Amino acid sequence: MNRSPDSISNGVFTRRSVFRQTAGSLVWAGCLNSQSVSANGSKPKLRIGLIADVHKDIIHDADARLLAFVDAMTAAHADAVIQLGDFCIPKPENEPFLDIFRKFSGPRYHVLGNHDMDGGYTREQAVKFLGMPAQYYSFDLGGLHFVILDANDRPPGHKSGYPKSIGPEQLDWLERDLAASKADTFVFSHQSLERPSCITNQADVRAIFENARFSDGRRKVAACSNGHWHIDHAREIGGIPYVHINSASYVWVEDVSKRRPRLSGELGRKFPTVASTIPYVDPLFAVLEIDRAAGRFEFHGRQSAWLGPGPDQIGYSPTSYPAGSMYPGVRSRHFSFPT
Repeated sequence: MNRSPDSISNGVFTRRSVFRQTAGSLVWAGCLNSQSVSANGSKPKLRIGLIADVHKDIIHDADARLLAFVDAMTAAHADAVIQLGDFCIPKPENEPFLDIFRKFSGPRYHVLGNHDMDGGYTREQAVKFLGMPAQYYSFDLGGLHFVILDANDRPPGHKSGYPKSIGPEQLDWLERDLAASKADTFVFSHQSLERPSCITNQADVRAIFENARFSDGRRKVAACSNGHWHIDHAREIGGIPYVHINSASYVWVEDVSKRRPRLSGELGRKFPTVASTIPYVDPLFAVLEIDRAAGRFEFHGRQSAWLGPGPDQIGYSPTSYPAGSMYPGVRSRHFSFPT
């Protein structure tokens, strides 16, 4: 993807970044093998497009990043797309942004992020705005089962800050939903079910995953994916891979002393919070490609670069991040189904 040579001056973004959504998307989509169609019209592989943490209400070029994703998923012949939360707050001005997501002609699914209720909006308002069937839900596609969780429940004793829990009612639903399914299952949440203390009761959730089994003893849950941390990372717990999908847009800089101006002029005044980020030049996203017949699934990632001074240049290296996870890309990863 390209940007004009005068778009960055001394690390400060002087005008809107230009990346060629259609051309770049087609090149990236070409990295995926084409799918043959069997005699009965079925495809041997299922492709799910994944994008996380676009943050329409923070990043200046969110619309272009989302459009690049939609174009890429169309070119890749994705069977469905899922956005993993921190998409946009449910205000009328964001309706055109949501319309971009609707340009994808196949099934579209949403996960609630903690920032989707910023500005005093409720979960009910966010669910209605996004057209979700519920705060948490499941669906079947291509002979597989998919679960969407909402980790924004209030834990016992919660007093301030973003709620980060999966409450008893949702846990009961999750256990029943997995018990009723006869298919291999993929789980999606915004907050991590793997990073320590990311939600208050992640051990309880993981126990449900590990206990959900077919009659032959094989685990039902093949993998869990999330956004939220704006990192590229994966770890296996109890035989289940937990895969972070990096933000489509940026790394957030917690250390105030390390923040730098990223935009100038009117753009900088309109989007002051971009100074608290290190954006990626190109939008990041992934395709989850599932080949059940071959017993494997793969996350096909996408690479970019830092826009302006990167973490090394500003001396930003938070110890809370796993080694190598603060990275301007989504690494490709390959897994096998439980046996």
